[in-house]
Parts: sequence; C-alpha cells; structure tokens
Amino acid sequence: MKKSSDTAMLPLESEDAALLMGKKIRMARRIREMTQQHLADATQMSLNTVVKMEAGHPGVQFGFYLKALWALELVDDFINQLGKVGINETEFSLVESNLPKRVRQRSKR
Repeated sequence: MKKSSDTAMLPLESEDAALLMGKKIRMARRIREMTQQHLADATQMSLNTVVKMEAGHPGVQFGFYLKALWALELVDDFINQLGKVGINETEFSLVESNLPKRVRQRSKR
C-alpha cells in the first residue's frame, strides 16, 4: 500500500507543532474577521486546504502555512520567532562559515 504525505505519521511533538500553528492561523484569521474562503482566495489555496491547515493536518505543505502567515501579516513574527530557535544569528553565521560545502558519505574501511 502506498503511503502519501497525507497519511504519514509525524512524531508527537511535530503533530503538536502543526496543531498549534493551525490554531494560531485560525485565530488570526478570525480576529481579522476573514472567512476561510477569503483566506483561501488571498493565498490561492483551496478551501479544503485552509480547513486542513487550520486543523493541523500533517499533509498540508509547509509552503501553504507560509502563504497563510503572509496573508495574515504574520510572516515577520514567524521569522523572528524562528530566529530564536536553536542558536542566535551570530552563532549561526559562525557555525555555518565553518561547515564543509558538501557532506559526503564516508567510505567503509
């Protein structure tokens, strides 16, 4: 049986993140008094995709979440929060500059 991204299981923590993001998008949309159809039209997504996204469905493409955040004028907040995850911008630049350009599989000896 073929597994699609719609039915793929996520780790529980990832499911929680998708649910939370969906809830935040839904709340932001409602605060702005937008219908789901209006958000779908603004992002060129189907109504079904918006419904699934707000429900935190794991099969919704990440790019659609970004489109919704943009349409709701939240993408800058998302980028700022993402910058706080892991290491800060200065550390990130330093670490990135010291990483190899490519990672190759090591040969077995």
